[in-house]
Amino acid sequence: MEATEARDAALLAEHLNESLRKLPGPAYYNVLNWIHQALQPANYLEIGVQRGTSLEQAERETPCIGIDPSPNIEHELSPAVTIYALTSDQFFERYDPSDLFGGPVELAFIDGLHLFEQVLVDFINVERHSSASTVVLLHDCLPLDEATASRERTTDFYSGDVWKAAFALHRVRPDLEMTIVPTAPTGLCLVRGLRSDDTTLTEAFDEIEATYRDFGFDYYLAHRDEMPQQIANDEDSVRAWLASGAG
Repeated sequence: MEATEARDAALLAEHLNESLRKLPGPAYYNVLNWIHQALQPANYLEIGVQRGTSLEQAERETPCIGIDPSPNIEHELSPAVTIYALTSDQFFERYDPSDLFGGPVELAFIDGLHLFEQVLVDFINVERHSSASTVVLLHDCLPLDEATASRERTTDFYSGDVWKAAFALHRVRPDLEMTIVPTAPTGLCLVRGLRSDDTTLTEAFDEIEATYRDFGFDYYLAHRDEMPQQIANDEDSVRAWLASGAG
Protein backbone atom coordinates (compact mmCIF):
# COMPACT_ATOMS: atom_id res chain seq x y z
CA MET A 1 0.00 0.00 0.00
CA GLU A 2 2.78 2.43 0.89
CA ALA A 3 4.56 1.72 -2.38
CA THR A 4 1.33 2.39 -4.31
CA GLU A 5 0.77 5.67 -2.48
CA ALA A 6 4.36 6.71 -3.15
CA ARG A 7 4.01 5.80 -6.81
CA ASP A 8 0.76 7.76 -7.13
CA ALA A 9 2.28 10.76 -5.36
CA ALA A 10 5.23 10.66 -7.71
CA LEU A 11 2.93 10.46 -10.73
CA LEU A 12 0.85 13.37 -9.47
CA ALA A 13 4.00 15.45 -9.03
CA GLU A 14 5.12 14.50 -12.52
CA HIS A 15 1.79 15.56 -14.01
CA LEU A 16 1.77 18.83 -12.08
CA ASN A 17 5.30 19.66 -13.16
CA GLU A 18 4.48 18.86 -16.77
CA SER A 19 1.38 21.08 -16.64
CA LEU A 20 3.45 23.97 -15.29
CA ARG A 21 5.99 23.44 -18.05
CA LYS A 22 3.31 23.51 -20.75
CA LEU A 23 1.20 26.24 -19.16
CA PRO A 24 3.59 28.63 -17.38
CA GLY A 25 2.52 31.65 -15.42
CA PRO A 26 -0.14 32.19 -12.77
CA ALA A 27 -2.41 29.26 -11.93
CA TYR A 28 -6.14 29.29 -12.54
CA TYR A 29 -7.04 30.46 -9.02
CA ASN A 30 -5.19 33.67 -9.84
CA VAL A 31 -7.09 34.01 -13.11
CA LEU A 32 -10.39 33.48 -11.30
CA ASN A 33 -9.45 36.26 -8.91
CA TRP A 34 -8.57 38.61 -11.78
CA ILE A 35 -11.98 37.92 -13.33
CA HIS A 36 -13.83 38.64 -10.09
CA GLN A 37 -11.84 41.83 -9.60
CA ALA A 38 -12.49 42.98 -13.17
CA LEU A 39 -16.19 42.14 -13.38
CA GLN A 40 -17.28 42.77 -9.80
CA PRO A 41 -20.30 40.51 -10.49
CA ALA A 42 -23.48 40.95 -8.48
CA ASN A 43 -23.50 37.19 -7.92
CA TYR A 44 -21.45 34.07 -8.58
CA LEU A 45 -22.46 30.44 -9.15
CA GLU A 46 -19.94 27.61 -8.95
CA ILE A 47 -20.45 23.97 -9.93
CA GLY A 48 -17.81 21.78 -8.29
CA VAL A 49 -16.77 23.28 -4.97
CA GLN A 50 -14.33 20.74 -3.52
CA ARG A 51 -12.42 22.49 -0.72
CA GLY A 52 -13.82 25.94 -1.44
CA THR A 53 -10.60 27.53 -2.67
CA SER A 54 -12.10 28.75 -5.93
CA LEU A 55 -15.11 30.19 -4.07
CA GLU A 56 -12.69 32.28 -2.03
CA GLN A 57 -11.61 34.14 -5.16
CA ALA A 58 -14.92 36.00 -5.12
CA GLU A 59 -15.25 39.23 -3.19
CA ARG A 60 -16.31 38.42 0.35
CA GLU A 61 -19.61 40.31 0.04
CA THR A 62 -20.58 38.76 -3.33
CA PRO A 63 -23.60 36.44 -3.00
CA CYS A 64 -22.33 33.00 -4.04
CA ILE A 65 -23.94 29.64 -4.68
CA GLY A 66 -21.70 26.57 -4.56
CA ILE A 67 -23.01 23.27 -5.89
CA ASP A 68 -21.30 19.98 -5.05
CA PRO A 69 -22.72 16.60 -3.98
CA SER A 70 -19.75 15.99 -1.67
CA PRO A 71 -18.22 19.33 -0.64
CA ASN A 72 -15.07 19.13 1.43
CA ILE A 73 -14.83 22.66 2.79
CA GLU A 74 -11.75 22.95 4.96
CA HIS A 75 -12.42 26.31 6.59
CA GLU A 76 -15.17 28.85 7.13
CA LEU A 77 -16.41 30.62 4.02
CA SER A 78 -17.96 34.06 3.70
CA PRO A 79 -21.51 34.40 5.06
CA ALA A 80 -22.50 35.37 1.50
CA VAL A 81 -21.78 31.80 0.32
CA THR A 82 -24.50 29.15 0.29
CA ILE A 83 -23.47 25.56 -0.40
CA TYR A 84 -25.95 23.12 -1.93
CA ALA A 85 -24.80 19.53 -1.36
CA LEU A 86 -26.43 18.29 -4.55
CA THR A 87 -25.44 17.27 -8.04
CA SER A 88 -25.84 20.09 -10.52
CA ASP A 89 -28.76 18.25 -12.14
CA GLN A 90 -30.51 17.98 -8.78
CA PHE A 91 -29.87 21.63 -8.02
CA PHE A 92 -31.38 22.92 -11.26
CA GLU A 93 -34.35 20.56 -10.90
CA ARG A 94 -35.12 21.92 -7.43
CA TYR A 95 -34.02 25.55 -7.55
CA ASP A 96 -34.08 28.58 -9.79
CA PRO A 97 -30.81 30.51 -9.28
CA SER A 98 -32.43 33.66 -10.67
CA ASP A 99 -34.90 33.51 -7.79
CA LEU A 100 -32.18 32.75 -5.25
CA PHE A 101 -30.03 35.63 -6.46
CA GLY A 102 -32.88 38.00 -7.25
CA GLY A 103 -31.66 38.30 -10.83
CA PRO A 104 -29.81 36.40 -13.56
CA VAL A 105 -26.51 34.65 -12.94
CA GLU A 106 -23.69 37.11 -13.67
CA LEU A 107 -20.61 34.88 -13.34
CA ALA A 108 -20.47 31.07 -13.29
CA PHE A 109 -17.64 28.59 -13.01
CA ILE A 110 -18.27 25.04 -14.24
CA ASP A 111 -15.83 22.58 -12.69
CA GLY A 112 -17.99 19.63 -11.65
CA LEU A 113 -18.20 16.18 -13.20
CA HIS A 114 -15.36 16.01 -15.74
CA LEU A 115 -17.36 14.55 -18.61
CA PHE A 116 -18.06 16.76 -21.61
CA GLU A 117 -21.76 15.96 -21.85
CA GLN A 118 -22.33 16.99 -18.21
CA VAL A 119 -20.42 20.21 -18.81
CA LEU A 120 -22.76 20.95 -21.71
CA VAL A 121 -25.81 20.19 -19.54
CA ASP A 122 -24.45 22.52 -16.86
CA PHE A 123 -23.84 25.22 -19.47
CA ILE A 124 -27.38 24.83 -20.82
CA ASN A 125 -28.81 25.17 -17.31
CA VAL A 126 -26.73 28.24 -16.54
CA GLU A 127 -27.61 29.86 -19.85
CA ARG A 128 -31.32 29.55 -19.06
CA HIS A 129 -30.66 31.88 -16.11
CA SER A 130 -28.27 34.25 -17.86
CA SER A 131 -28.32 37.78 -19.21
CA ALA A 132 -26.47 39.51 -22.02
CA SER A 133 -23.59 40.30 -19.64
CA THR A 134 -23.19 36.83 -18.09
CA VAL A 135 -19.73 35.25 -18.27
CA VAL A 136 -19.28 31.48 -17.89
CA LEU A 137 -15.93 29.86 -17.13
CA LEU A 138 -15.11 26.27 -18.10
CA HIS A 139 -12.19 24.60 -16.38
CA ASP A 140 -10.05 21.75 -17.83
CA CYS A 141 -10.29 22.63 -21.51
CA LEU A 142 -6.56 22.10 -22.25
CA PRO A 143 -5.86 18.41 -21.55
CA LEU A 144 -2.39 17.27 -20.58
CA ASP A 145 -2.19 13.76 -22.02
CA GLU A 146 -4.24 10.72 -22.96
CA ALA A 147 -4.41 9.13 -19.49
CA THR A 148 -5.48 12.27 -17.63
CA ALA A 149 -7.98 13.22 -20.36
CA SER A 150 -9.72 9.85 -20.36
CA ARG A 151 -13.42 9.48 -19.62
CA GLU A 152 -12.50 6.95 -16.93
CA ARG A 153 -10.44 8.39 -14.11
CA THR A 154 -7.27 6.42 -13.36
CA THR A 155 -4.99 9.26 -12.15
CA ASP A 156 -5.05 11.86 -9.37
CA PHE A 157 -4.33 14.62 -11.88
CA TYR A 158 -7.46 14.57 -14.05
CA SER A 159 -9.24 16.78 -16.54
CA GLY A 160 -11.51 14.21 -18.16
CA ASP A 161 -12.81 14.97 -21.65
CA VAL A 162 -14.06 18.48 -20.87
CA TRP A 163 -12.08 19.71 -23.88
CA LYS A 164 -14.82 18.25 -26.08
CA ALA A 165 -17.33 20.67 -24.56
CA ALA A 166 -15.16 23.62 -25.62
CA PHE A 167 -14.92 22.16 -29.12
CA ALA A 168 -18.67 21.59 -29.35
CA LEU A 169 -19.63 25.02 -28.03
CA HIS A 170 -17.22 26.72 -30.41
CA ARG A 171 -18.59 24.82 -33.40
CA VAL A 172 -22.29 24.52 -32.63
CA ARG A 173 -22.69 28.00 -31.13
CA PRO A 174 -20.54 30.35 -33.24
CA ASP A 175 -22.57 33.22 -31.79
CA LEU A 176 -20.80 32.73 -28.46
CA GLU A 177 -17.60 34.67 -27.77
CA MET A 178 -14.98 32.32 -26.38
CA THR A 179 -11.33 32.50 -25.44
CA ILE A 180 -8.94 30.26 -23.52
CA VAL A 181 -6.42 31.34 -20.92
CA PRO A 182 -3.53 28.82 -20.92
CA THR A 183 -3.29 28.67 -17.15
CA ALA A 184 -2.10 25.65 -15.18
CA PRO A 185 -3.03 23.01 -14.61
CA THR A 186 -5.49 22.52 -17.51
CA GLY A 187 -6.63 25.85 -18.89
CA LEU A 188 -9.66 28.07 -18.40
CA CYS A 189 -12.20 28.87 -21.13
CA LEU A 190 -14.13 32.15 -20.91
CA VAL A 191 -17.53 32.31 -22.60
CA ARG A 192 -19.92 35.23 -23.09
CA GLY A 193 -22.74 36.22 -25.42
CA LEU A 194 -25.19 33.83 -23.79
CA ARG A 195 -28.91 34.01 -24.59
CA SER A 196 -31.41 32.69 -22.08
CA ASP A 197 -33.94 31.78 -24.78
CA ASP A 198 -31.49 29.91 -27.05
CA THR A 199 -32.36 26.22 -27.54
CA THR A 200 -29.66 25.28 -30.04
CA LEU A 201 -27.65 23.15 -27.60
CA THR A 202 -30.71 21.40 -26.19
CA GLU A 203 -31.96 20.51 -29.66
CA ALA A 204 -28.52 19.35 -30.84
CA PHE A 205 -27.52 17.64 -27.59
CA ASP A 206 -28.06 14.00 -28.62
CA GLU A 207 -26.18 14.52 -31.87
CA ILE A 208 -23.32 16.29 -30.10
CA GLU A 209 -23.02 13.53 -27.52
CA ALA A 210 -23.02 10.80 -30.16
CA THR A 211 -20.49 12.65 -32.33
CA TYR A 212 -17.96 13.58 -29.65
CA ARG A 213 -18.24 10.78 -27.11
CA ASP A 214 -15.69 8.43 -28.67
CA PHE A 215 -13.16 11.05 -29.77
CA GLY A 216 -9.82 10.34 -28.11
CA PHE A 217 -6.83 12.44 -27.17
CA ASP A 218 -5.42 11.91 -30.66
CA TYR A 219 -8.40 13.84 -32.05
CA TYR A 220 -7.61 16.74 -29.75
CA LEU A 221 -3.98 16.78 -30.90
CA ALA A 222 -5.03 16.75 -34.55
CA HIS A 223 -7.65 19.50 -34.17
CA ARG A 224 -6.53 21.69 -31.30
CA ASP A 225 -5.99 24.61 -33.66
CA GLU A 226 -9.79 24.62 -34.04
CA MET A 227 -10.30 25.36 -30.35
CA PRO A 228 -11.20 28.91 -29.24
CA GLN A 229 -8.32 31.34 -29.63
CA GLN A 230 -6.02 31.72 -26.66
CA ILE A 231 -5.02 34.94 -24.94
CA ALA A 232 -1.96 35.51 -22.79
CA ASN A 233 -1.99 34.26 -19.22
CA ASP A 234 -1.62 37.66 -17.60
CA GLU A 235 -4.01 40.00 -15.83
CA ASP A 236 -3.90 42.76 -18.45
CA SER A 237 -4.89 40.38 -21.26
CA VAL A 238 -7.73 38.86 -19.26
CA ARG A 239 -9.04 42.27 -18.23
CA ALA A 240 -8.79 43.52 -21.83
CA TRP A 241 -10.84 40.59 -23.14
CA LEU A 242 -13.48 41.10 -20.47
CA ALA A 243 -13.60 44.85 -21.13
CA SER A 244 -13.97 44.34 -24.88
CA GLY A 245 -17.38 42.79 -24.28
CA ALA A 246 -18.61 45.41 -21.84
CA GLY A 247 -21.39 47.62 -22.95
